[in-house]
Amino acid sequence: MSALARSPLLTLPQQKSSYTAASGVQRGRALTPQNRAMAGFTGFDRVLRRYGGIATRRELLAAGWTETEFWFALRYRNLDRIRQGWYAASDLPTDARAAWRAGGPLACVSALRHYGLLPDEEGAESVVGGTLHICLPAGGRVGRDAPEGLVVHWSTADRYSGTRQAVSPEVALRQARACARQAGLTR
Repeated sequence: MSALARSPLLTLPQQKSSYTAASGVQRGRALTPQNRAMAGFTGFDRVLRRYGGIATRRELLAAGWTETEFWFALRYRNLDRIRQGWYAASDLPTDARAAWRAGGPLACVSALRHYGLLPDEEGAESVVGGTLHICLPAGGRVGRDAPEGLVVHWSTADRYSGTRQAVSPEVALRQARACARQAGLTR
């Protein structure tokens, strides 16, 4: 049976004959509480939140989604592709979304601003000029959608120090000090 025929999104009312209440099986898929909760597109956001709002295609498929459901979610814009192979929850903050479109998580003053440790208006603009700071591992790639003036902090250890949205606050503070020194703002 094809993945299209097994998809709970495509189960039409006239197909109820394929459901057997006694066996608890519908179109070849067990009706577990997890499968019932994932029916419809809202299940993607729940899975994405488990991964901090950002997940790979492989992670979403491993969570129980079929290729057909994945295709429909993309087609009807219920799933946001932020980078090749990476997808975001609908409520992902815009700064983290911009960082991932550029290549990776927020870093330096962008991460500090994300955590609320640096005010948006005062001081932040003078340190970074309003540019986006991201962190990439050695061998990482900057995305095609990277904004002008993007600052990349290259460090594999820093990249995996925090969440998928931003490096840890401690790492971000260290990076901000280094950026300030490079800009000649401190000694």
